[in-house]
Amino acid sequence: MAQAKTIRFAGQLLMLGDGATPTEVFAAPCGFTSLNLTVNIETNSTNVPDCLDPDLPAWLESDEVSKQMTVGGSGVIDRDAIQVWRAWLMDGGEKNVRWMTAGTAAEGGGHWEAPGILSTYEETGERGQRWQLNIGITLNGAPTWVDAV
Repeated sequence: MAQAKTIRFAGQLLMLGDGATPTEVFAAPCGFTSLNLTVNIETNSTNVPDCLDPDLPAWLESDEVSKQMTVGGSGVIDRDAIQVWRAWLMDGGEKNVRWMTAGTAAEGGGHWEAPGILSTYEETGERGQRWQLNIGITLNGAPTWVDAV
């Protein structure tokens, strides 16, 4: 039996661009204890009847219509990172976002990149614990995959 080749938590990062030109710098905000990448695929379904026996239940055939990638995370509020999140929350607009996977190209290393919109922002607190942050970013358009060098 062969064991799965896994990725440790720090092997994937959500990174935000600083908007600088000509060379944008990407950094991973501190504090995340959970990260997520989700691709939603919208479909349309069509009832396709049985031509030999139209009284039989029809089977549905589905077609892909659109895709959208979202990335996000939750964790503790870092006093330095909170300033970045709150500024983006208030300023709105897009930031360039990367979802980085460590490793060589042969190991699946590289990153997804696209402009993103901060679409979820939540601060939560509970007595006796540290304040938590939960964010979601909706990527605008198709992300580009760049292999690690």
